[in-house]
Amino acid sequence: PIIEHKILNVGPTEPWSVREKLCLASSVMRSGDQNWVSVSRAIKPFSEPGRPPDWFSQKHCASQYSELLEATEAPKSVLQHTHTYIFSVS
Repeated sequence: PIIEHKILNVGPTEPWSVREKLCLASSVMRSGDQNWVSVSRAIKPFSEPGRPPDWFSQKHCASQYSELLEATEAPKSVLQHTHTYIFSVS
């Protein structure tokens, strides 16, 4: 028998706009990264036109914030190399 697996869509398929990401980051700075109810509520007015009602759900906000953190953190090896270089020059 052939078994079919349904792929669950756990988040928005379109990328968030820069404006939406900035609003998310600002809201997390104000409310903290554990208060997704507040974060979600605060950024809903800033959504791009045509976004589905659950675009800024608590789950999607947390997921998008996690992706933002991963995208902005430099690899540890680069940081260690930079610090070693700075200290060896001075």
